[in-house]
Amino acid sequence: MYLKSYSPNTKEFLGQVEGTNLGDVAPIIEKAKDAQENWHSIGVNKRITHLKIIREKFFTESNEIAKLISKENGKPITEAISSEIIPTLGVFDYYLRKAKKYLKPQKFRIKLPVMIHKKSWIEYEPWGVVGIISPWNYPVLLPMGQIIPALIAGNCVIFKPSELTPITGNWIEKLFNDSDLPKNIFNVIYGSADVGEALVNGKIDKLFFTGSTNVGKIISKIVADKLLPVSLELGGKDAAVVLEDADLERTAQGIVWGALTNAGQTCVSVERIYAHEKIHDELLNKMIEKVTNLKLSNDNEYYDISALKNKREVDKVKNQIEDAVNKGAKIIYGGNEINKNLIAPTILTDVTHEMKVMNEETFGPVIAIQKFSTIEEAIELANRSNYGLSASVWTKNISLGKKIARRIQSGSVLINDCISYFGVCEAVVGGIKLSGTGRVHGRSGLMEMVYEKYYNSDSFTWQKKLWWFSYGKKETDNLRDALVFLYGKNIFKRLLAGIKILPALFHKK
Repeated sequence: MYLKSYSPNTKEFLGQVEGTNLGDVAPIIEKAKDAQENWHSIGVNKRITHLKIIREKFFTESNEIAKLISKENGKPITEAISSEIIPTLGVFDYYLRKAKKYLKPQKFRIKLPVMIHKKSWIEYEPWGVVGIISPWNYPVLLPMGQIIPALIAGNCVIFKPSELTPITGNWIEKLFNDSDLPKNIFNVIYGSADVGEALVNGKIDKLFFTGSTNVGKIISKIVADKLLPVSLELGGKDAAVVLEDADLERTAQGIVWGALTNAGQTCVSVERIYAHEKIHDELLNKMIEKVTNLKLSNDNEYYDISALKNKREVDKVKNQIEDAVNKGAKIIYGGNEINKNLIAPTILTDVTHEMKVMNEETFGPVIAIQKFSTIEEAIELANRSNYGLSASVWTKNISLGKKIARRIQSGSVLINDCISYFGVCEAVVGGIKLSGTGRVHGRSGLMEMVYEKYYNSDSFTWQKKLWWFSYGKKETDNLRDALVFLYGKNIFKRLLAGIKILPALFHKK
């Protein structure tokens, strides 16, 4: 079976990639397991050296991959550079610079006096073989944000790109395999849901999935039986709260971009706008002005809005718009399909939370705006969602913006900006509620690739512990004295108890 790829904008056939046989998934995992121990044992410095070579190759070929992303995914070449190439290089540089420090063993002293002689430390161990399943909407940044820290941490990787962007996935495979990376360290499997299911059911050590909430729920049920650790970066329904003092010109620019970048096919896109009633109409007019000037992909070489990649999402967007109109919403701009998969940027007003467009994730170029009268109402509306990935607050009063941000239930909240944090590797990305579990980017993203292993060394090899067998009155009295010594409030009683238990601390076995 071959995975065929077409441009969503031109319908041009881009090529095909041979799918992975289901029977080959398990042997690929086994070979990765065999290779992982040596990959871990070479140490973080040598692993970083390997990744530096790949990073330079990525940079050298960045124009090539940007063009491929634009063709296969559909997004403008400008966005391919700004939202995929530049952030991916940022991921490389961040972990190449920080990984050694973050993965260094952490030593600490036990403060209990009866154990003060012990040496105690934590080391960070790679999980082993990790599976990474990534979607088509950001076919380079999303997988690379997990592949890079996974490899640096000492894991082997089994990567399944989306069946909708197999050519880009194949480019990533060549990027790694054409370097000096040892064999079977980085592996790619191709296919649809059945191949992904074979990976999930395989003997991997941790799974990273980025995609829809519905698929995330299915995966959670599968991995529950074998207690497979899983990180899920799922859907969003991000709210933007616009206060009456906001700079409306800048806010309109930011929200239109935040809602329509990648034609709205972004998990952290702005999907629900709550505008103060005093500035609602003015903000709406400014957004209409911005949207009117956007160029569509059907008649421009340099365009702003592409066709949607997935026909299923086209149908879902059209259904949400129709549902909203049937329930009282007004289409102020757009609302139609210009040609196959190309949805005109759409602005809806008079929306309510009884409408699908305010509850379900929208993977398309739709802006839905609702009025509010008080800050308390705005916060309540922003939190009236089963999703909690990202949000934004727009105001000149930064102090007030921070207070509101702290009350919004979300994995991240930006003030006077949106989405851009996803391109900053120092930031941490992840959601709550139905938006998933786990984190990517930052130190947290690297820590997802390891588990903490605790070590303790006792140099008093001759000592019998207070709590060891056998139990009797003397042993019980010693523990009572130890309790007073450790946690009592009266300093004199503590000193007396310490003197009483001192001989027991030096009792030989």
